Amino acid sequence: MREDRFSVRQLAAVGLLSALVFVFSWVQIPIGDVARIHLGNVFCALSGLLFGPLVGGLASGFGSMLFDFTNPAYIAESWITFLTKFFIGFLAGLIACRGKTHTLRRDLVGAGVGSAAYVVLYLFKSFVVMYLVEGQALQAVQVQLVTKGVTSVINGVLAVAASAVLVQAIRPSLERAGVLGLGHAH
Repeated sequence: MREDRFSVRQLAAVGLLSALVFVFSWVQIPIGDVARIHLGNVFCALSGLLFGPLVGGLASGFGSMLFDFTNPAYIAESWITFLTKFFIGFLAGLIACRGKTHTLRRDLVGAGVGSAAYVVLYLFKSFVVMYLVEGQALQAVQVQLVTKGVTSVINGVLAVAASAVLVQAIRPSLERAGVLGLGHAH
């Protein structure tokens, strides 16, 4: 079997982490009708920090996309959610999993870059949909983007802080159990 193929262990990790992203996306505080603070992004970042860019990106994308499937208002854009959320786990893993040792600094930077990329992509998508597709007035779009931006930044900060704490607590046990090392350098 070729080494570059996706392994059963990687597939299992994607499935488990996707489920965690999905479940924790339900732990939320709605902000009006346009935004919500939730814990899903914490597990998007954590997936990448623990298992690297590919597993982290896929788990982030699939778990978030599955959450979109539960709400008729989100289903049509679920593929966009897959793409935008993918970057949280992918970039977190790409940055944090470089080199042979993990550092808190790389975990924070990785989760921060992944979360920031998501915020930019989400706001861009929201602008395109509201202004160009739906034809809403620019001022109405700007007001909604401010609300979405503030809650997205809060979600991002929460994701960075919580995933950095969780990864420091979880990674040593997973390394001792031989679970890590699924496609990235340690």
